[in-house]
Amino acid sequence: MKLFRKSIAVLCCFLALFSFNVFSGCGNSQEKMLAKIEEFHVAVTTSQECLDELADDIYTNWYNAIYKNYYGGDINKAYAYAVIDNEENINIVETNDSTIKSLYKDIRDCELSFEIKAVMNAYSDYYEFVMNASGSFESYRQGKENYKKELASALRDLSNEI
Repeated sequence: MKLFRKSIAVLCCFLALFSFNVFSGCGNSQEKMLAKIEEFHVAVTTSQECLDELADDIYTNWYNAIYKNYYGGDINKAYAYAVIDNEENINIVETNDSTIKSLYKDIRDCELSFEIKAVMNAYSDYYEFVMNASGSFESYRQGKENYKKELASALRDLSNEI
């Protein structure tokens, strides 16, 4: 009987240690995942701020070229000046883009996958729209506001879940 009790006690200790190691590993893994999600959120937010500035400058220059005859009325020149004025923002966005894509691969299948995918889709659409501006002035104006709002909303939803 004593041997049985000792065996049970050893088994319980073993199970307790095993459970602690497994669950503390999960907690550590969850902490790492949360850290990656937060890093993703910060990188997208930083890129959004830079894209907002670039988009606003493109819009302003385009408006000024059309309605105030700045840049000799040349839309391409107006766009070029917006790009030159935002060189630092563009560098930040391009650097963050590779980080964002890498983090997305790591976190896209976690428990917040719906929110993360919404952020990534909105970010990709906004990135493409701003970095490759095209279309008419009116379509750019409408698109700029829509894409900006979609990304801000997706980021807010992810923030609420973190």
